[in-house]
Amino acid sequence: MILLPHGCSCSPLAVNPKNWKIAGKSLLKKNWRIHYYFRDPEFKDQFPYGKLVTIKGMNRYKTVEERRAATEILIDEEFYMLQVQGYNPITRKKSGPEIELECDIHPETTICEAVEMARKKIDGEKSTLTDLKTSAKYFNKSCRQLRYHIIRIGDLKRIHVKNILDNQLKQNAYTNERFNKIRAYMHMIFKQLVLSDAIEHNLISGIPKKKETKKIKITLTPEQIKTIKDHLLPKHYTFYRYMQIFFHSGSRSTELFNVKYKDVDIQNQRFKVLVKKGRNYEEQWRAINNNALAYWNELYAAADINDYIFSYDFSPGTVKIAARQVSNKWRKYVKTPLGINADFYAWKHLHTTKVIDLYNRNLAAGINGHKSNVMNDNHYDTMRQNRIIEMAKTIDVSI
Repeated sequence: MILLPHGCSCSPLAVNPKNWKIAGKSLLKKNWRIHYYFRDPEFKDQFPYGKLVTIKGMNRYKTVEERRAATEILIDEEFYMLQVQGYNPITRKKSGPEIELECDIHPETTICEAVEMARKKIDGEKSTLTDLKTSAKYFNKSCRQLRYHIIRIGDLKRIHVKNILDNQLKQNAYTNERFNKIRAYMHMIFKQLVLSDAIEHNLISGIPKKKETKKIKITLTPEQIKTIKDHLLPKHYTFYRYMQIFFHSGSRSTELFNVKYKDVDIQNQRFKVLVKKGRNYEEQWRAINNNALAYWNELYAAADINDYIFSYDFSPGTVKIAARQVSNKWRKYVKTPLGINADFYAWKHLHTTKVIDLYNRNLAAGINGHKSNVMNDNHYDTMRQNRIIEMAKTIDVSI
């Protein structure tokens, strides 16, 4: 018998079939299970010989190698819960040392569990949360492959994290750009682990980024612009209308898709966005340019008081849509049928370039909501944004 916390004990964890470590493919025809007897003195009358515990989570794997690896992981995790966390299969509760300290995520928590707990505490855009979920999933998969999954988060070292990320890179053949994105998302998760008192320092910070190759941006030619407009206007008007508004707005799609009826001030030709960038969120007014005013009037007249300005089909509605709708429709309506390789975001670059060419760089930065360091504008020049809005209403940059 194996002695456990609180006077409990268990038999050694065994596996059926008994030859699971050495036999061949014929094992796949059998249902595998881990089993052991758990004894708790407080439940001696109910379970005089102990409670039989079975675990069958390995049977979903379709190769012998995968099933063996999964079985070993399940044994490790079960034994860790029993011996370290004081897990009681009868009460299905843990009574280990983690209850002694008041932490959001206790340092005794295993790595994979801690990463998931931290991820779920992070708030943000739906697309960001999706990317966080994917990054955490493959981080934990790599963690299990290296058999680090039984390490407690409080005992985690930078070398463990580096090995996990490097193993991800090797297993998935990531580009350096993709590696750096995953590193950024895991940095957010580890920051939350620091805030939750699970670890002392953000271990991702000490892992350098991979060198990236700056690619030449694909721009739209005047001929392509005319082809796109002639194609979209008669066939996909609502997307054409959104394209025009986006071009003149100086905003990201994620910002525009948050705009509601109450955020639009038609009389003063402006709309309000919530900029989620940097350490703080910030509300900003953006101008409605004369060239896009007619399209804004259409949407505003069609919207109800609680509507998003851009919902399904880029028209007013009660449902908030994801920014990926833009790239999906751009691929479906433009890239595939017209053979144009430029991404939708090329419109934003094109607008910025035209404003710089016809006006000046500071105006372009202001329209796009970028900070200027001239006179520390946002601090001393409190009317700067109002002047930019007034100028942005009337500039004539069209497509």
